[in-house]
Amino acid sequence: MRLLADDIEAAQLDSGEQVLMGARALLDDPKAGERAVRFGLTRAAESLADVLRIAVSRGGRIPAER
Repeated sequence: MRLLADDIEAAQLDSGEQVLMGARALLDDPKAGERAVRFGLTRAAESLADVLRIAVSRGGRIPAER
């Protein structure tokens, strides 16, 4: 049984993959202007925050080794 949190995490990770592809394309475009780069960096920072939140959440659910 999938939980709502699992669905949200999956959506956040999928979004992160899309943002990463867009950021790479933006970095490869020598004509990209400052606004485009700032927009891409803002989206990348948001995605990184989501991924870090997921990692912390999952780490809290993993039992410590004894």
